[in-house]
Amino acid sequence: MPKIIFFILFTALISSLASWFSNNKGKVIIEWFGWSITTSPGFFLITLISSIFLLYFSISLIINLLYLPKNTLKFVKQKKIKKAKLALNNGIIASFYGNSTEVLKSLNIAKKYLTNSPLLILLEFQHSVYKNNNKTSFYLLTQMLDIDVLKPLAIKGLIAYAKKNKDRVLFKNVLDKSLDKKIDFKWLNEGVYSFCIENHNWKDLSDFLEKKISLKSKRNKEMLSAIYYQIATNYYFIKDKNNAILFLKKAISYKNFFPPYMELYFKLSIEKSEKGSIKKLKKYWNINPNPNIEKCINYSISDQDNLDKIRKISKILSKHDNCYYKFLILGKFKYYAKIWGSSKNDLNKSIKIMPSKEAYKYLYKIEKTYNNKIKSNQFEKLYQNCSEIYFWKCKACNILFENWVSYCNVCKSFDSIKMINNQNISYKISSNSLTLTNKLK
Repeated sequence: MPKIIFFILFTALISSLASWFSNNKGKVIIEWFGWSITTSPGFFLITLISSIFLLYFSISLIINLLYLPKNTLKFVKQKKIKKAKLALNNGIIASFYGNSTEVLKSLNIAKKYLTNSPLLILLEFQHSVYKNNNKTSFYLLTQMLDIDVLKPLAIKGLIAYAKKNKDRVLFKNVLDKSLDKKIDFKWLNEGVYSFCIENHNWKDLSDFLEKKISLKSKRNKEMLSAIYYQIATNYYFIKDKNNAILFLKKAISYKNFFPPYMELYFKLSIEKSEKGSIKKLKKYWNINPNPNIEKCINYSISDQDNLDKIRKISKILSKHDNCYYKFLILGKFKYYAKIWGSSKNDLNKSIKIMPSKEAYKYLYKIEKTYNNKIKSNQFEKLYQNCSEIYFWKCKACNILFENWVSYCNVCKSFDSIKMINNQNISYKISSNSLTLTNKLK
């Protein structure tokens, strides 16, 4: 429709012009205040176009002359800003390899022409770190908190500052700032764990993580569980039993029958009766057999009647005949009850499944009690040549541990210690030891 209207108007215009030229015999007549000029259409068009061009050129020239000083200043400023940005980039790069002289030089250039730039604030912070100016560093970190792109870095820096000064209040405030959904806890966890390991501030961390992380993730549950256990352990050592039980139950709710948790469970005597303890111990052994069941038994069952205790232990350890430590534990308890014949039998069963220093140690003790020097010497040599058996290993630094802890004492990695499948471990036993074992059979 618009095209049709345009076509009609254009046709009418051409018709009107043709009529006008026809009436004026093909000439253009210009009248102005009594003056009259007659010319041809071609000359008129050339004159009109030339006049418009000349007018446009004149106006443009005047405007450019008027704006020349301003444009010159703008050009100079842009050139300086470009130089400042280049200096800023060079300074940031220099900070990565520790060139403090280049950092200062670049900062002085950049500060003249750049303001409110995230990279400029970052370079200022790096310079203050080199100068060990803690007051300026702290001020800049607080400024960085208000800049989205620098906020994670600011939080990491403030956590490091809190760690250096052992400032728990600052640490808690920084954690609150980290509740922003845009900030992933993975970016901060190393510094956070390091602070908590040094300052035992696990309670604030657990409060933060309860709000921050999703508990749909199995890994997050395990992490929070380990933190609850650490809090429970701290309360246990200061003899605050009620809080220790409270946080241990929280830990167990995410990771039930985990060996260290169960050990603390029986240390705290959470079960009200020995019967309840035996039932719990048996369930623990059936679901997750672990050598620390021996400690759990000692915490739960009295030593008043050794024979009765062994009967109860045999009931608890009724399953998992393929576990070497089942027979090792039975052999040890029978040794202390002076049932040496049955103890030897269980210890030998344990060795057949997996040789261990502890089994050889108790066999040596039994033979020494019998004054059997030949066999006691044999077991002593076997003990000396048998390697230690470890149940836990740090997946970060591969250090072996006899007992689980929530963080590695060597590399300071949190929740990195995992259980080893000891049924697949190779033992460092010499050929002489194996020969002696064959002789003893």
